[in-house]
Amino acid sequence: NGLIKKEAMYLPVIGWKMRFSDYIFLSRNWLKDQKTIKKTCKIWSNYDPLMNNNFYVLYAEGTRFTPAKHEASVKFCNEREIEPFRNVLFPRTKGAVEVISQLGNSLGCVYDVVFAFPGTNTPGIWTMFAGQSTDVDIYFRRIGIEDVPKEDKNAIADFVVQQFRDKDDLLDYHRIHQRFPGDLQYPLPKRYISLILFYVWSFLTITPGLLFLRYLITNQCYNMLLFLGICCVLGGLTSYKIISAANVKKSPPPGMEKQKGS
Repeated sequence: NGLIKKEAMYLPVIGWKMRFSDYIFLSRNWLKDQKTIKKTCKIWSNYDPLMNNNFYVLYAEGTRFTPAKHEASVKFCNEREIEPFRNVLFPRTKGAVEVISQLGNSLGCVYDVVFAFPGTNTPGIWTMFAGQSTDVDIYFRRIGIEDVPKEDKNAIADFVVQQFRDKDDLLDYHRIHQRFPGDLQYPLPKRYISLILFYVWSFLTITPGLLFLRYLITNQCYNMLLFLGICCVLGGLTSYKIISAANVKKSPPPGMEKQKGS
């Protein structure tokens, strides 16, 4: 489960799965989002911990890192006499504060996760669809729930900001040493079974479609071909619009978001 922008609910298959899994879809209007978060957290708190091993994902930056957004983040910090971040954006703390304060001790722990990409090939949605591979280093840190403030909302917000201070230092270290600190390193080998499964399922799903297309062409079923062509065009345009909605230019940096309900 997690908090994610509302556009994601319209993604085919993935968006449907998120809706059935009680994800929180955010509209970036805090009055609406706060009610949605409280309502869904009540559902989450009723999960049986013995039957459901749940993870709740929070991405407090709320958008992807770009030079323009980093500049706005630095300006946001300077205006409030806060030390600016070098490698991350100032986090939006409201969602995290609401989730932690609502769930409280029903949480087992907090995992702080940092991603870094060695080299210059930074991944994105289009690179994924293009099949371009990217190396990634991931740093995990477990924080016991007893070390996380749960009632004082200002303390929770300070806790979230401090985690981003730590992320900032970790990314500085990674940029210099091309690795994260610590002796526990777990390199993951390439799993060729995943590649094999991809080709097997591609064959099983694409082959019937091609045979059906051949049947339509052979039997001159032009109305059906036209209908399928229109469906493909509409599906492609819909996917393009959804992907474009996640573009880095669409999400405002800290201090420039809509102020409804703030």
